[in-house]
Amino acid sequence: MVNPAAATDILLAIAAFALVLVPAIIIHELGHFLAARLVGINVLEFGIGFPPRVRRLFTWRETEFTLNLIPLGGFVRPLGEDMIGPANEDKVKRDRVVIEHRRSGPVRIVTEREMLRMRGVDEQTMLSVNEAPPLARIFFMAAGAFANFLTAMLLFFLVALIGLSLPVGGLSQVAAIPPTSIFANTPVQVGDAIERVNGQRFVDFAAFHDLLATYRGEQIEFSLIRADDGASYAVATTPDFAERAGYVQVLGVAEESPAAKAGLLPGDLVAQIAGGGIPSAGDPASLLAKAAEDFAGRLLPLTILREHADGTAEWLELSLIPLTDPSDEQGRLGLLIRSQFALGDATRFANGGYKQELVPQSVPDAIAHSLRATANVFQMIASIPGQLLDGSLTGRDARPISIIGISIIGGEFLQRSLNEGPGIMLNFIALISIFLGISNLLPIPALDGGRIVFVLVEMLRGKPVDPKVEGRVHMIGISLLLLLGVVIMLYDLVNPPSIG
Repeated sequence: MVNPAAATDILLAIAAFALVLVPAIIIHELGHFLAARLVGINVLEFGIGFPPRVRRLFTWRETEFTLNLIPLGGFVRPLGEDMIGPANEDKVKRDRVVIEHRRSGPVRIVTEREMLRMRGVDEQTMLSVNEAPPLARIFFMAAGAFANFLTAMLLFFLVALIGLSLPVGGLSQVAAIPPTSIFANTPVQVGDAIERVNGQRFVDFAAFHDLLATYRGEQIEFSLIRADDGASYAVATTPDFAERAGYVQVLGVAEESPAAKAGLLPGDLVAQIAGGGIPSAGDPASLLAKAAEDFAGRLLPLTILREHADGTAEWLELSLIPLTDPSDEQGRLGLLIRSQFALGDATRFANGGYKQELVPQSVPDAIAHSLRATANVFQMIASIPGQLLDGSLTGRDARPISIIGISIIGGEFLQRSLNEGPGIMLNFIALISIFLGISNLLPIPALDGGRIVFVLVEMLRGKPVDPKVEGRVHMIGISLLLLLGVVIMLYDLVNPPSIG
């Protein structure tokens, strides 16, 4: 019996394949087609999918648009070139072409130029790839990648018009609800986040407590978000803000760090730093970070409140020596921290970050976002080799992914997009479009970049490379690429990639 969850994942992967890869490849080929029209190169066929052919869809001017059996994108067949590389007239004879003006009768083998003549193209205006000037050929070969880049920019633009996920206010998470708490007999649970006070948002966690301080003995309505399901609800209560205290909560401790050696544990609350109390305003976490910098290489005393599972608590005096030359990952103390504040009734609030919402952008802002997002993707891709060399990125994280892997990841993005909005999927499609364009410009035989290399060699030496030599090189290149593609697909089946 098929697992319903697995069946859903397969359907989502197939849908993602149809939404992401097929359009991206067709747009890539459409870029080649439009560039060929601009520079005057005749295009015999624009194929959707790869042969064998299923049917001819229609003919526009001299170009025949066809539907093919293998749904892996498409191809453009210009005059004088097959799917591998340059070709002479004998090689590209079509062995089963029925003369279009006949509905029946014997089949006759025709050449490309004969075919174009039958489609009304004058012999004097025919231009093959090899007959085009070198710069025109480079433009034709690079146009597919440029079409992918422009598509990505358009998608980023649409995402911004739909709405960017931006912080619209701070969140204050309820961190502790003791029996004496104002929330003790309410639906509020530890982990729920406050997003409004009397209907008013606050900029950040520090602003939340500044806002509370303005209410004295008044009933307040807190608008909250449930931690487990994201549901919104409201609770009205009358808190006492006369007595407040600041804390720094320890969320994590790095191994062999100064904090670990001093005995700090996740869940500990730093109540005093270097003998001084933590103010009930501002950002306590930043105070500890500043103290770590000031006490670098010297003993830094901390007063710790440690709460136990049985409800008891103890006060500890610990000391540690902050590092003078810290790493970016660990910091001077080796702590992952966040700010907390406590009321006099022992109710504690923690910094919950920011409330994110989709905010539609104006057309100028959407254009600016599109340019920034595209540039960021190029910058990210350009940084991969350096990150591999310095170890900040592992080979597993940077491994190539096949069409199967892209479809699997696309299925995950599609699922999230169904729940959170179309922008997630559109961003993923834009990212894949850029990757497709860049990969095709790599100087590898059989790819557009490899063909451009041969044109550049021709420009340097003043004459073209022997078409037979170039054809063999491209044939070897495509054979190796196909072999590599099979290996990567098998690896993706054994070790499916994920968003994580």
